[in-house]
Amino acid sequence: MKTAIVLGVLISLMSTSASAESIRWKPETLKPGDDTSLNQSQGGLIHHVFRGKVGRLYALESYRGSSPSGKPVFTTYLDKDGNQVRWVRQDGFELQFHPHDCTPTLGPCQCTQVGSDGKKEVRLRITEAVRGGFQFAEYGSDGRQLFGGNLTLDARDNAVNGRLDGNQGKQRFQMVKQVYK
Repeated sequence: MKTAIVLGVLISLMSTSASAESIRWKPETLKPGDDTSLNQSQGGLIHHVFRGKVGRLYALESYRGSSPSGKPVFTTYLDKDGNQVRWVRQDGFELQFHPHDCTPTLGPCQCTQVGSDGKKEVRLRITEAVRGGFQFAEYGSDGRQLFGGNLTLDARDNAVNGRLDGNQGKQRFQMVKQVYK
């Protein structure tokens, strides 16, 4: 009951003025081979390469190192609105998000994250549009904040720069190269 009250208060405090804006990611504007390279303050260079449609979803493969080569360290599957619905690590571990991970959804959004190990987590994400992108906070089912941050978006509303503050410290992301075909 206490958790429901905490989450209810958080939702009621959200600003509604941002809801008129859109931060929808547009995977349909990408072509196979489009890529974005980001420098991460914890982890170095990572390359996100768009592979195209796989059934009803869009696939984005991510590589670490100096270039996007070899086997991807993980693959992200997005729905038509750019919401992450599935994430698969190189070793086969997988996360699914029901109905999706709420990333580009303004306001409060709840999802269930299910791991291939059977672990389920209900999460609440609160996202607000800000100049050039969005800021967010994500909470566990106990009402405790897990992480938060902000992202700036390019002209196609794809994430390019930002920060993530969570239990593993502060992570900064800076776009170093972007190629649209």
